[in-house]
Amino acid sequence: MKKVTLILTLFFCASLVTFAQKGKVLSAESYFTAGKLDEAKKVIDEAITHEKSVNDPLAYFTKGQIYQAIAESMVDTYKKLDPNALDVAWDAFQKTIALDEKERYTKKLKTQYDNLIIDYTNKAVELYNEGNFKAALTAFEKVLEIEQSPIVDARPADTVVIFNAGITAQKAGDLAKAEKYYKQTLELNYEPARTYAMLSDILKEQGKEEEALKYLHEGYEKFPADSYMLVQLINYYLSGGEPEKAEKYLDAVIEQDPNNASFYRAKGTLYEKTGEIDKAEEMYKKALSIDPKEFVAQYNLGSINLNKVIEFHNKVNEIMDVKEYNQKIKEVYAAYESVIPYFEKAREITPTDPNTLSYLKELYFKLRNEKPEYMQKYEEVQKAIDELK
Repeated sequence: MKKVTLILTLFFCASLVTFAQKGKVLSAESYFTAGKLDEAKKVIDEAITHEKSVNDPLAYFTKGQIYQAIAESMVDTYKKLDPNALDVAWDAFQKTIALDEKERYTKKLKTQYDNLIIDYTNKAVELYNEGNFKAALTAFEKVLEIEQSPIVDARPADTVVIFNAGITAQKAGDLAKAEKYYKQTLELNYEPARTYAMLSDILKEQGKEEEALKYLHEGYEKFPADSYMLVQLINYYLSGGEPEKAEKYLDAVIEQDPNNASFYRAKGTLYEKTGEIDKAEEMYKKALSIDPKEFVAQYNLGSINLNKVIEFHNKVNEIMDVKEYNQKIKEVYAAYESVIPYFEKAREITPTDPNTLSYLKELYFKLRNEKPEYMQKYEEVQKAIDELK
């Protein structure tokens, strides 16, 4: 009889412990419902560690709710309770699913998961704006994972998130994932023109030149009027070994936007690369007629004319006749002086460009004996250069 009493007593005590732990979970749920997230967190953290709660889906579901609310809270005091609250909530819900053999919480989890999609999307955007691209990519990928969960109602592929995951992966330096998400974006026909160009950049950066060019041309064939695609094709050929192939696409983009100075400047660069200097000058002047503050066009005009003077100077140096040389060298110095306004104008546009300052310094020094003011200008430019160091 005593043995029976002992067994009953032990059973009764165990029941009390179990009830106490469930009571804590219910208490945490009450605090959560009342909006007292600090108290709710404290109680659920204590309850969840007990052996009677370790395998209780209700405990984990309650924990997930509380931590998700902390992550969503607009109150700083609550938000600071756990900076990783959203991830804790996700883990808790995953544990709920694992323990919920009778699927009692499936319907409730659906609501939580729908909100998790919004929460992780907001977190991804926030992290992206902070420049934490690696963490932002993880958050975007979490959105995609949740959207594929059987808990969530079937929905079309989230093209916006996939596209943004590609951009974020590119910013994070994860080129393989960027390629993966851009290719998915193309399959879903979302922002195709832009995606073709961005995918091409990623492929080129990975050394996949042939595939990169293939996507660029494929994109151009489908979207010949897309200026972004045209610009990417132009940049591809201008930066490669076949700059002459950029002319076709430059003409097309200029036809679309004839008042864009940068396109004429780019065509000037093309002609410089192909050795058609007179055409290059014409394009730079056209660019400046549209935008007088087009620095590169202004600087390149100065550079072209300076090269002409240097070439002229080299020929004069070959003259053996002293009288003829003395006559021609005066023309050389006059030619050097004619170049100065190009670089002075470039300096007005971009006062701290080191190359412009360097050229002006050399020109002023070369002409210091021709006009006294050039020595003063030389000293002023030297001071500006020193201040940049």
